[in-house]
Amino acid sequence: MLKALGALLLGALISFVGVVLHNSFHPVGILLALLTTAVGIRFTGQLFGARKFKIIAAAAWLLVALRAGSYGLSQEILIISNLYGNAFLLGGFLIAIFTALKKV
Repeated sequence: MLKALGALLLGALISFVGVVLHNSFHPVGILLALLTTAVGIRFTGQLFGARKFKIIAAAAWLLVALRAGSYGLSQEILIISNLYGNAFLLGGFLIAIFTALKKV
C-alpha cells in the first residue's frame, strides 16, 4: 500500500516537473520534459520493483498533466494549446504508456 502511494506521488512529481519544463526553454524544455517523463517512470519501476507501480505512476502523470491543461478557478492554464503544449501532452502520454508497459 505504501509503495502504491509512493508511486502515485512520484508520478505526480514527474508530471509537475514536465509541466514546468515543457514551455520554458525552447526547444530544450520540451525535450527535457519528455526525457524526465521516460526516465522518471522507468525509475519508479526499478525503485518499487513491479510493473504495476509504473502504471500507477503513469496514471498519476496523466491526471496531473490533464489538470494542468484545463482551466482553473481564475481561468489560468499551465499547458497552453501551442506546439510545445500539444507535443508535451501527446508525446508525454505515449512515452508514459510505453514506458509503463515495458518489463521492469
